[in-house]
Amino acid sequence: MTSGRWEHAEQQAATPVLDVVAGLVPGPSAGRVARAAVREAVGRGARVRFVQVLEPGTDEKERDAGGELTFAAALKALRESSRVPVSFEIAVGEAGPVLVQRSRGAGLLVVGSDDPHEMSALAVYCLEHASCDVLTARPSTPRPVTS
Repeated sequence: MTSGRWEHAEQQAATPVLDVVAGLVPGPSAGRVARAAVREAVGRGARVRFVQVLEPGTDEKERDAGGELTFAAALKALRESSRVPVSFEIAVGEAGPVLVQRSRGAGLLVVGSDDPHEMSALAVYCLEHASCDVLTARPSTPRPVTS
């Protein structure tokens, strides 16, 4: 029986590649979340599942406007890497529970935060409840200007 690198290669081939779930909530973090999810998917050889979460009671006009912004951010991120398989989903509900549920069986959940120093309530909720790793896409801290 052979062992060594061949056995290791067979084990790697048998390990399924788990999806990267990008939690797209309307707002300024959608672009960062989409870019981070695409980068992670490329590195893992995984698929990205873009999940847009809408608040309950969102009317059709608001849903269309929010969808246009969040999915535009996803498409822009995908231009940087054209060979990533993707899916798009729209879910209605409270963002934290919806994303935790949609990330079951995934390898990574990517959520956003608008503060470079603190995690958002959504990120904290997902870290506490998700069954997969959670990555928080935050804005970079501005560098001080020196003269």
